[in-house]
Amino acid sequence: MTSDSDDAAIANEVYSADPGWTNPPIAKGRHFTDGQGGTIFEVIDEPVNDPVTGFQAITVAPLVDGTPDLSRLYVSYAGTNPAHHGDLNTDAQTVIAGRVTATQTEQAVKYATEMQAKHPGASFTAVGHSLGGYLAMYVAAEKHWSCTSFNGPDPWEHLSPQARKWVEQQHAAGKNPLRNFLNEWDAIGNAHGNGTGAAIYVTGKPFQGLLTNHNLSTGFRFDGSGRIEGAGVPARNSYQITENLLHAVPPMLREPLAVLVAGAMTALQVPVIGESVGRTASTVMVMMDTLAATSLASNIFSAADILTTIKSVNEGLAARMHLDLLEAKNSAFTIPFLTQADIEDCVVTERLRVEDNIDEHAVQAVNRRIDDHVDTIHSLYNGISNAVVHAGEQDARWASAFAGR
Repeated sequence: MTSDSDDAAIANEVYSADPGWTNPPIAKGRHFTDGQGGTIFEVIDEPVNDPVTGFQAITVAPLVDGTPDLSRLYVSYAGTNPAHHGDLNTDAQTVIAGRVTATQTEQAVKYATEMQAKHPGASFTAVGHSLGGYLAMYVAAEKHWSCTSFNGPDPWEHLSPQARKWVEQQHAAGKNPLRNFLNEWDAIGNAHGNGTGAAIYVTGKPFQGLLTNHNLSTGFRFDGSGRIEGAGVPARNSYQITENLLHAVPPMLREPLAVLVAGAMTALQVPVIGESVGRTASTVMVMMDTLAATSLASNIFSAADILTTIKSVNEGLAARMHLDLLEAKNSAFTIPFLTQADIEDCVVTERLRVEDNIDEHAVQAVNRRIDDHVDTIHSLYNGISNAVVHAGEQDARWASAFAGR
């Protein structure tokens, strides 16, 4: 029997299967614990990482006398990497729009089926945090597994009829195989209600940032025995959660904004509205990033133009100074009784020679540094430009992934 902190460690470990978080990512055979002297677990299969959709999953077993206990397995799904558009697409297409086919949801079920076939006779528990918690609850309901998740949006509206029936039967029998620990103030985990009945609300800290109460490391505390502290508090409604998030907004604006945002959160739970918003989100994200990248590339290239102009001025500086000095000398010849020797002596005495007023070695050093900066700028510009081109190609791959292949 694992503790809450063990489950949290399993939910956290799967993030390390993503090279965007940990490079190199974890591999089969890795051992880990909850850091509190709890159970030692081993990753028993190669972690799965899909660079297109952002899906990651691992299967782990507790060690008993130094050997993995393959009769008790835990399948853990990763939550959202905000730097990965595949993950953000899944949040939009799956959690909001409710799409199941050709998404991480379908991948999660497929992975679970593969693990069952590979380890027949084992008991399985699904584990996850955030998006991973959503996937864990979904898979557990569809597969009739147990589940422990943390701040996972509730998947009830997206479950199949047979999964819903099973959950209802479990509740009728006084059982609750799905556990979803929800920080009372977490706007993400609380966004989809509690249709599965899995929610166990946990005391949180008010007046924090959006992710403080959502993240595993800051949203939950565990006692010495590994149990979550503060579990069992009443649920907060959307208005309370939203008003709490807006604590820094002036009071006169906080209430109407809280009403507006809470209304939007509630509306997203309506399937037809959520589907429309979710299907649009992917295109909007790509468009916004492409516009931002294009603007950045343009600004960077403008900096190269400025530096090139400075170098051009530097290169012609000595020649212009020589020309100006020659013109001054010629003008001096118009003064009666003033000889050329007098003029040259004056130039030397008053330190008017070009070499007295410009350090050409320093100018050359500056020009070399400008060349280096311009080369760097061109490399950045080319890299960003290529990224913009590839963004369309990547978006096409995402579209293929989410539309089915």
